[in-house]
Amino acid sequence: MNNEKRFWNTTELEQFGKHRSTIRKNLKAAGVSPVAYKGNTPLYDVVQVAPYLCQQPRKESDAPDLMGFKTAAELRAYVQSEREKLILMRESGESVTKEDYENEIAVCIASVKGFKDKVITRIESAIPTATPQQLEDLETLLNFDLKAVADELERV
Repeated sequence: MNNEKRFWNTTELEQFGKHRSTIRKNLKAAGVSPVAYKGNTPLYDVVQVAPYLCQQPRKESDAPDLMGFKTAAELRAYVQSEREKLILMRESGESVTKEDYENEIAVCIASVKGFKDKVITRIESAIPTATPQQLEDLETLLNFDLKAVADELERV
């Protein structure tokens, strides 16, 4: 056997902080077979098995992502409490539905666009010497500013 120092039995592999029976179970689950035998004692290549023995044990649960909670029950309790909090906020008027929010934003955007049309007309009548090109330039600038306002409102 060359590289005998790399071949460890399960007792030597306990240095990874696990009991021999747990080591055998982990290696069997990973599909790792002994590379040699010393008498009846199986020997494993420490370089090959180290990744399987250094992994943190994973608890199987009914939820694939527990968002930092230790158990699925804790996650469910958190989600339920958040639902109840939202219901209370709606009932007390501290929150609005997405539909109401979108309607309010639409009203704001429509009001701002209406203002643009009115301001062009008012400037046109207040400054009779304004040329059509000046009014078009003003409208272009207002459209640019209104788009920025609309974009900002949509981000809110």
